[in-house]
Amino acid sequence: MIWAALGVSLALAGASPAFGDGSGGAQAPGPPQVRTVSCLPSPELPCQPRTTLLRGRDLVARGNDLDAVTKVVFKGGRGRTDDTTVRVSRATRRVVVARVPQRARTGPLELRTRFGSRFTTRKVRVRASGAPTALDVEPGSRFFYGSQRKPSYSFDVARPVEAQVELIDVTTGSLVRTWTISATPGTPTRVTWNGHDDRGAPSDPGRYQFRLAAEAREAASGEPPAGSFAYADHLFPIRGRHNLGYSATNNFGGPRNHKGQDMFARCGTRLAAARGGRVQYAGYHSAAGNYAVIDGAGTDTDYVYMHMREAPLVRTGERVFTGQGLGEVGDSGRATGCHLHFELWSGPGWYEGGRAFDPLPSLRAWDAYS
Repeated sequence: MIWAALGVSLALAGASPAFGDGSGGAQAPGPPQVRTVSCLPSPELPCQPRTTLLRGRDLVARGNDLDAVTKVVFKGGRGRTDDTTVRVSRATRRVVVARVPQRARTGPLELRTRFGSRFTTRKVRVRASGAPTALDVEPGSRFFYGSQRKPSYSFDVARPVEAQVELIDVTTGSLVRTWTISATPGTPTRVTWNGHDDRGAPSDPGRYQFRLAAEAREAASGEPPAGSFAYADHLFPIRGRHNLGYSATNNFGGPRNHKGQDMFARCGTRLAAARGGRVQYAGYHSAAGNYAVIDGAGTDTDYVYMHMREAPLVRTGERVFTGQGLGEVGDSGRATGCHLHFELWSGPGWYEGGRAFDPLPSLRAWDAYS
C-alpha cells in the first residue's frame, strides 16, 4: 500500500557496465537500475517533499534488478572524506529500502551489489529530520550534569526585593549554591543550575532542593514551590536492554590486557554520551570499528565508545551534552557479536599519558539509576 504512494521522478546518472562476456556461461545479475529515490513516508511521519531524504528516516529507491543491492553509499561532496555507507534493510527486484544515517550529506547515492556492480544517482538532497539527537531521559524526574535539561526554579513576588535563592543538599542539609536576584512584581523570577557549586566545581550526585531566603519568602506572592529534584553526574550509555558482560573475558584487564568493559545489547540499540564534553576523536579503526572518544566536561576523564554500528553521529572537535545520541550498538571492527566496548581513561587522557582503569564499578552505579 505504501509503495503506491512513492515514485517521484529524479534524473539519474548512468550505471556501471553489465557483467558477462557473451560466452554463454553462468552470469551474475545485471547492474542495478534506479529510476527514483525518495523519502519513505509513514502515516505518522509524512515526507515533505518526498524527494528530500531525512536523516534518521528510511529512503526508498525504485527501479530494476535491485534484489542484489546490499549497501548504499551517501557520497556527499567531492572526495571521500564525508562518504557514509549503510546496509540496506530491504531489497527486492524493484525496491530498496535503507536508513539515512545522521552523517549523510547532500550528494549522489551509490548502490552496490554483492557481485560488485554499482549504480550512482545524481545529487539527492539530504537534510535533518527535525528529530533531536538527544535521548528522552525521564523528563522531570532526574537531571544529569552536562545535559541540555537543567534544573530551574521560579517564583513571583508581591513587592520589589533583592531575592536570595539557595540550593540545598537534601541529604546533608549543606548549602551548595546561592543566587541574589532583583525580583519585581508581575514578572516571574527564575534561576537555573548548571551542576556547579559556589566554587565552580561539579557537585556530587544526590537530591537537591531550591528554597527562598527569609526576606524573599516574605515578599513572595503565594507559597513558593519546594523545588526538590534528583541529580546525577553520569548516564548509563546503553539505552535499552543490555548485559554487562557474559564472562571474565569481557572484563577489564586479564591475560589479554583488555582496556575496557564489553557490554552486550541487541544490534541497533541506541547509545548516548555517559557524560558530555568535547569529542576528542570520532572515526573508524580496523580493531575498534566505528568509535568515539569524549573528553568529559568538568573532569579529567576520557570516555571511549567502540564497535558502533555506523559512523558516530558526532564529529571530532564537537561539543556534546550528557545523553546526546552517539550512535547504535554494533559489531564493526574486530568484534564478535553486537556490543559496546567502553573505556575510561584518567588524565591527561586517552593515549595522551593517561591510563585506562576498570569502568565496571562506575557502569554498575550508573545502570542502577538510569
